Amino acid sequence: MGGGTCNQFMTEPNNGREKRSPWGILIEFPPPLIRLLAKEPISRKHIRALSDREVAIGAELSLDRVRSISRSKNWDKISVGELRMFCQGCNFDPFDYKDRNRVRAYSRNAPKFSYLKASPYWGDTFLPLIKLLENA
Repeated sequence: MGGGTCNQFMTEPNNGREKRSPWGILIEFPPPLIRLLAKEPISRKHIRALSDREVAIGAELSLDRVRSISRSKNWDKISVGELRMFCQGCNFDPFDYKDRNRVRAYSRNAPKFSYLKASPYWGDTFLPLIKLLENA
């Protein structure tokens, strides 16, 4: 994939049938994007970004491994088991059409990622991941 914006990763259609295949879905939702989507509701209208530690606990992975997967540009060197656990820790299932459609709908409205910007982890965790996606 060439360089692009975070929004493009959330909206770029893949070629034909590839989009519906598991491989096309994983290309559409790379590790940094899934990490940026890790959040939980705190009220009906507000959400909170999860910390790396919370993702690690939910994924049953080490903190270092969560950070390493988050910085991976693609899934090529990540085992299927770790992929599943990482996604579980991020509260996002790339194979659930409801999760995918929710992200696509959010991206159509010029996403601001305000829940990330409000997080104390914005500068050291989330902003570098957005830059990584833009440079992928």
